[in-house]
Amino acid sequence: MMHAVKQAKKRRLKLIPKLVLLLAGLGVLVLSGLHLYYASRHKDAEVLLLGHAGSAFFSPLNPFNPLPPNSRTSIVKAMEDGADGLEVDVQLTKDGVPVLYHDVTLVSMTVWPEPDTIDNMQAAEVVGLAYKGGFPYDLFHDEKIIKLEELLQLFSSYPEKPYLHIDLRNHDASRYAYYAETLLALLHQYNYPLQKLAFISPNPDFLDAFREVEPDAVLIIDTGGNYEQAMQTVLAHGFQGICANGRDVSPEQVREAKQKGLLVVLFGGKSNSRISKMIAMEPDAIQVNDVAAMRRMLD
Repeated sequence: MMHAVKQAKKRRLKLIPKLVLLLAGLGVLVLSGLHLYYASRHKDAEVLLLGHAGSAFFSPLNPFNPLPPNSRTSIVKAMEDGADGLEVDVQLTKDGVPVLYHDVTLVSMTVWPEPDTIDNMQAAEVVGLAYKGGFPYDLFHDEKIIKLEELLQLFSSYPEKPYLHIDLRNHDASRYAYYAETLLALLHQYNYPLQKLAFISPNPDFLDAFREVEPDAVLIIDTGGNYEQAMQTVLAHGFQGICANGRDVSPEQVREAKQKGLLVVLFGGKSNSRISKMIAMEPDAIQVNDVAAMRRMLD
């Protein structure tokens, strides 16, 4: 009797690898089917495809993406996957160096042990700081914080400058003017065309600081989930557009904004269905997490 039980147990154990392979194969078939279903679904859509924070957010699923946001590899991958340009988060160090970083504090996404903000640190302390996403992400990347200038140098090698949406990150209102002057001076140094740039913030005073330095800059309000309030702010300040999470706006609101002559930028979207819904709303641009998936839908 005991012998029979042991034999049965051995047979079950031998089946486990086969079941794992079977499930993996079924997963691949399902994903392939979804890709075929959504491929070229919006091929006539006129929308800019922008990699969101390069194109990475330590995503565990759908699809698995172990890269940190705004990292060099995520930027290169987004462009290789067919992006028309990028959205990146830019912060300014205490000594006036624009760097790419998403979060408020360094401790949340790097090896830096303290909850410090970049605007209180020197560039030498920040640039080159290793990203930390935890297990299993750190098994798949070796990314470090980079300067905005490294991105501009990369794009200088392109035959045509990609579109660049800059999410303005700053925690000190007294530095608005300094931030605007420093960032625009760097962009002018690299001859970045204004028609390929947009500056995004939920703070109208911050955007006004950019207008003071460059009257022709494209200024876009981040709705922060409150579309109606954002629309009032845009109209009151004469900004050019709104930026919203694709989950937080309706097709009617997108149409209303466009009828007012405003640019509409949506962001988010890892799943094929979410990306497809955003494209169907006909915004001017989408900052998407899965660049390859959206490119398949457009082509």
